[in-house]
Amino acid sequence: MQFFKQLVWISPILWLTFGLAQAQVDGIPLTENLQRDGVLAKQRGVPLLLMVSAEECPYCMVMESDYLAPMLRNRNYDSQVLIRKIYLDSFDEITDFKGNKVAPTDLSQDYGVWVTPTLLFLNGEGQEVQKRMIGLGVRDFVSAFIDESLQAAAKFIPKGL
Repeated sequence: MQFFKQLVWISPILWLTFGLAQAQVDGIPLTENLQRDGVLAKQRGVPLLLMVSAEECPYCMVMESDYLAPMLRNRNYDSQVLIRKIYLDSFDEITDFKGNKVAPTDLSQDYGVWVTPTLLFLNGEGQEVQKRMIGLGVRDFVSAFIDESLQAAAKFIPKGL
């Protein structure tokens, strides 16, 4: 009986330890500095895919787990895109592409984003270079839309900086 009492206390600790570690590996990096991410995207010669998300948005969770996280695990995408996300409902300021500290809500207003998830395809200066994806859409076509959007966005990204 004592063993089971200890197990009840240990299992949440194990879940937190290994569950969060897995989420960090599989999850989309949360940006704190878009200016730095823009420089990195320019150096790599790739578009920046910015996911505007919300913490408790079930559609955002599906977008991340079923589409964007697998792209991060697939090393072929390393040469095609830099993926980041912001939480629309966060109170933590982030650095925008011009180096200013802004609230995520202000940034989303600047881009006219009101629905989560929204995928923005940006160049290193933060300009949209391809049509955005609003919402989750038809799940059978999400991967194809993202891939086609990345290919189209790459045409506007200078190579070899």
